Amino acid sequence: MAGELKRTKKPQKPAVPKPAASTEAGAPKESEAPKFFQLTTENEGDALDIKLDDITPNPFNDRDIGDVTQLAESIDQDDLLQDITVMHTSAFAEHWPEQAEGITTKYVIAFGERRWRAHRHLGRATIPAILRNKVAPKIRRVLFAENFHRKQLSPIEEARKFRVLHVEEGMSYREIVAELKLSGPNYVARRMELLELPPALQEIVGTEDGPGVTLARNIKARLDDPEEQIRAWELIRDEGLKNVGEAVDRIRNADPVPPGNNPTDEQTEGDPVPPGNSSQPSGEEQLPVPSGNGASEPGADGDAPKPPAKTTQKSQPAAGKKTIAADRDTAERNNASADRDAACRQLVAADTKLTAEQHDALFGRTLLAPMAHGPARTRAHRWLRDAGQVVFDISDTDSYFEAVLSSGQAELVNRVAIATALAAGEVRARDGRRQWDKTDAEHVRLLIDATGYVPGTAWERAQLVKFGVPFPGADEEPDPEPLN
Repeated sequence: MAGELKRTKKPQKPAVPKPAASTEAGAPKESEAPKFFQLTTENEGDALDIKLDDITPNPFNDRDIGDVTQLAESIDQDDLLQDITVMHTSAFAEHWPEQAEGITTKYVIAFGERRWRAHRHLGRATIPAILRNKVAPKIRRVLFAENFHRKQLSPIEEARKFRVLHVEEGMSYREIVAELKLSGPNYVARRMELLELPPALQEIVGTEDGPGVTLARNIKARLDDPEEQIRAWELIRDEGLKNVGEAVDRIRNADPVPPGNNPTDEQTEGDPVPPGNSSQPSGEEQLPVPSGNGASEPGADGDAPKPPAKTTQKSQPAAGKKTIAADRDTAERNNASADRDAACRQLVAADTKLTAEQHDALFGRTLLAPMAHGPARTRAHRWLRDAGQVVFDISDTDSYFEAVLSSGQAELVNRVAIATALAAGEVRARDGRRQWDKTDAEHVRLLIDATGYVPGTAWERAQLVKFGVPFPGADEEPDPEPLN
């Protein structure tokens, strides 16, 4: 009977559930399985705390990161206010295998590289992040759009970005415009045209050493040969030619450089070069008399100089007087231009508020009178930049105006429009190839009324008297103007 009792020991049965014993060894209970998977699976939108060494910057982020010291100090004081955004490297590599090659970390930054670098600067081990794998397919164009108006891109850099979006992303010009909030497809098309220029010109378009976008496009439109395109720009830059047409004529006909056209930096942007701006120690009687410079002698607007062989002793004194008078008018006109330029800069720098009457008259003249708007935009951009009024630090004039129009800042748009209208009047007034009219005199009237400008040359005073514009110091002697 005792043997039967040993065989039928049922109390040992409850010990059969080995899961309980193995649970003590560390195996999860069936009810705890969901918690285990939640800890190891990372889903779209999850907030994570990731080791910095497990993250790699995005290869498509070409933004200038700059110094992160101040950002690091802010994070150290107030902590991180906005988590960075990351993608799994596997998700990034699925769409961008070439860019993912060599990346060994688990994550790639989508947005927030500066914050990540600031954390490294602080010596922190981890950073809060949000997982967004869904952004991987479009990360290149999203980053470009994010950085486009933030980073100062040159025109050719913009053109190359547009080409990537157009050719590799398959975006139409209109889609690029919508993505980047540009004014229209023509802006994209104009930039893309620059890619047809020779590399030597491409790299300097929109810089201080190169042509503006419009001038570069005009060169490309008039000349097909790359070497001739480069030569055209060199002529305009080095010899003060006023437009592409003159450069083309020089290249086609190999004409000699006309004397007396020493250009200024501003004139290389398209401003006309007043004739007779270089002195000639001998043979002055051979210089043509410039038209429209106030010379009162008969024939000053059209008489052609006679060849030296036919010049008589009697004609030399008369020709010399004409040249001296014309040179004096030219010198005074140039000096008056410099004085007015200073007054315009003063008006722009002070952000002077015009009266409604002055405002309407200024824009009326700009819209109705023939104006050189390209050079005017360049001059206005320079004035605003020198005065610290640009808001956007963009060197290329066309890009700057595009950014202003896209900014939605009404006050900025109005300020730039006034500066441009003012510059249009000044470019017109300083054109030595034409005679002044009432519009030029009214341009000076605005400077007198708004800035207290005092005309100091006899030439400009005579023009104001001619058109009935009063000016301060009318009873005083004008400044003496030496001939150069």
